[in-house]
Amino acid sequence: CSIQRRHQKLIEIAPAWHHSSEVRKNVQEDALKLTRACKYLCAGTVEFLVDENGRHYFMEVNPRVQVEHTVTEEVTNIDIVQSTFLIAG
Repeated sequence: CSIQRRHQKLIEIAPAWHHSSEVRKNVQEDALKLTRACKYLCAGTVEFLVDENGRHYFMEVNPRVQVEHTVTEEVTNIDIVQSTFLIAG
């Protein structure tokens, strides 16, 4: 989850604490469905928008390590850059 101004991220928050665990679970499940359907096996970001009713909408897939990857690394305790190299073999 991020706070933006003029299309620039000012704050990145993870996990998105203001969404229910059900909303976060649904977003994660849909991201996994999408990447599995495409047989995507590397680092990337699947982005969704969530409305005030908790419904989420697909926006885009970024098939690369994003600048915000350090936030994900802190939350998951996974070194994303190292994992990318290990997957590549």
